Amino acid sequence: MLTKIKAEIVPVLSAQTSLGENEIFNALEVPKNLDHGHLAFPVFPLAKQLRKAPPLIAKEIVEKINAAGLKSLQSAEAAGGYVNFKFRNDFVQHVLTKSVHEPALGHSKVGEGKNFLIDYSSPNVAKKMHIGHLRATVIGQAIRNLAETQGYKVTGINHLGDWGVQFGKLAWAYLKWGGEYDFENKALESLNELYVRFHDEVEKNPDLEKEGASYFKKLEDGDEKIKKIWQMILEVSLKEYQRLYEMLNVKHDVIMGEAFFNDKLEPTIARLEKAGLLKESDGAQVVFMDEPLPPCIIRKSDGASLYATRDLAAAIYRREVMKADMNVYVVGAEQSLHFQQVFQVLRKLGYDWAETCHHVGFGMYRFKEGKMASRKGQVIFMEDLLFRAIDLVRDIVRAKNPALSETERER
Repeated sequence: MLTKIKAEIVPVLSAQTSLGENEIFNALEVPKNLDHGHLAFPVFPLAKQLRKAPPLIAKEIVEKINAAGLKSLQSAEAAGGYVNFKFRNDFVQHVLTKSVHEPALGHSKVGEGKNFLIDYSSPNVAKKMHIGHLRATVIGQAIRNLAETQGYKVTGINHLGDWGVQFGKLAWAYLKWGGEYDFENKALESLNELYVRFHDEVEKNPDLEKEGASYFKKLEDGDEKIKKIWQMILEVSLKEYQRLYEMLNVKHDVIMGEAFFNDKLEPTIARLEKAGLLKESDGAQVVFMDEPLPPCIIRKSDGASLYATRDLAAAIYRREVMKADMNVYVVGAEQSLHFQQVFQVLRKLGYDWAETCHHVGFGMYRFKEGKMASRKGQVIFMEDLLFRAIDLVRDIVRAKNPALSETERER
């Protein structure tokens, strides 16, 4: 839009000065105080050539501009060494309306030839997406859309939470109580109920935590029975997520969860060892951070990996295999410390490309009693929120358009 407004005044200014159109176009600027006008033209470059004071030059240009009778212009005023232009409201409105309907509005080629990887939505498998996932999903898709307009080749990644001890707990619960639930018609709801039920039972019998851990160990070791349950959980979850993504017009190019990086964890840890970064602390292996960050735990005392280990492996894979020029993570602000640690570990490994890794954080929804907790059943599901929003919009449409037929109101 600004380009079109600039173009309106450039030929007229060029005719009244000795400057070429490109020089004038590049010299035009937006005043810091918008009360001064839409555009300002500094006349200082003409002072030496014309041997006149800038205020006088500005005054002469204004007289010539006003004599030209430019219909789009409301006023041209001299202000010191500047000529300030105000355009007519109907002209600005016309340019704005026309610009908004142009498919290439705001597009550029700044990212041409570069790979833009963006990690967004990324729900934890076996759970229905809740209101907390809404921001990660829509903010990520919005950034993706913007990156595409700037010429980047964008790859949207759904980094599913599809690994961890919770799957051992679910496998145990499924084998114990699965027959009591309607998995044929309400599979994901049943998994949610099993998850809540397991943790209710843990409060009565804490030893169940060990059962969950042992079943996850079986999954890690490749137990076919447990692996089959895990694959069922994954398929059920993805089917439900895709339904919601289609409602929101959200798309991912790659589904690449935590499980994908299992065989890449040891090579990642080996890199840290080779670089002399891995140190022992209270039985765990850590990388010490620069102050004020706490140590980044890479491997717990029981040998288990953590989110940091997996995100390090993922970042390296995205750079070395997927050739990322920009690696963006759309994740809640509560994970800011985690990403600061991960990015600093990458820098300590000597990877200059760590500067192209960015965490886009956002706030957390909370109840009066505190934050949401799936294991307590204290959560607002995204699906319920979306359908409630649709119902509210329909109510507003019906109230404001009583003459519409029932069919038209439902559209």
